[in-house]
Amino acid sequence: MAINRRLFFASGIALATALSVKGAMAQNAELKLGLSMPTLNTPFFTVLVNAASAEATSLGGSVVQTTNANRDASQQVTDFRNLINAGANAILAGVVDRAAIGPALDYAKSRNVPVVIVDDQPAAGEVYAVVRADNLTMGERAAEALAATLTAKTGTVLQIQGALTTTNGRDRSDGFNAKFKDLAPDIKVIEQAANWDGPMSANVVSTVLSGNQDIIGIYLATDTLYYDPVAAALKSRGRLLPVGDPAHLPIVAIDGGSGALQAIRDGYLDATISQPVTDYARYGVTLLQNAINGVAIKAGPTDHNSNVVQADSYFVDELPSPIVSKENVDDPTLWGNGK
Repeated sequence: MAINRRLFFASGIALATALSVKGAMAQNAELKLGLSMPTLNTPFFTVLVNAASAEATSLGGSVVQTTNANRDASQQVTDFRNLINAGANAILAGVVDRAAIGPALDYAKSRNVPVVIVDDQPAAGEVYAVVRADNLTMGERAAEALAATLTAKTGTVLQIQGALTTTNGRDRSDGFNAKFKDLAPDIKVIEQAANWDGPMSANVVSTVLSGNQDIIGIYLATDTLYYDPVAAALKSRGRLLPVGDPAHLPIVAIDGGSGALQAIRDGYLDATISQPVTDYARYGVTLLQNAINGVAIKAGPTDHNSNVVQADSYFVDELPSPIVSKENVDDPTLWGNGK
């Protein structure tokens, strides 16, 4: 018998209640889900959309429409209006620009349509909840993974940051820096932001390697956007060598895309911290079902090994992120191994 999971947050503790399909249909309002995506040109968001659609169906609801803003913040505001006018009574969104999303959220609020944002936190507007990984912790785990690969006690590590205007970009950098300083205090870290831009990340590598021959490791804030161009730049310089080669340059990243998982299998990427993309969708949609059912959220631990914390005027469900190495790279639950 299928199970419908609803999360209830009471007295600061998340309680899980399993309902049969028949019971769920009697108690749940019908979910008419709108999906507002910043792009559909990356595996991250296509996996997210597929998982969200499956979860909506499992809850007895449906997806009204999926929109693609093509990285245009003003288009995403229009997309919100179009989704609501098409009949969506709840919206799951990945945002183009956390500062520019405010008008879209204001419009949704004016129409009494709850919104859950995944993978980032809005700088303006109100949402029912945010579902994201703890990016500070992801940065810390990346530092631990990279430090564990290094045999030298001195030298220089290159950190290719994301966009520091984003919450995730800052958190992934801050978490890495703090932990790596504790673990390898005598190793210098060069920080260069590539703003989530693949070609820019390749330029960073080429420029830094031209002037620094003592680079002993690289940390990428995203493998889905940076790994391929960085690997190409390293290969052109004879620096892309597999684990086990005496001249191997350790690389650790965050995201866990399919290309990164293959690079781990091939021995060129040492480890990555995988985002829980399918869980973003699963618990984001479940929260939206709760929202239209009138269930309030409070802070506390959940039944899915995460913690709900309050940030500003909304709550954030911070999901755990597994570290991926050769030992577990074929785990079918990793989003990078999905379709």
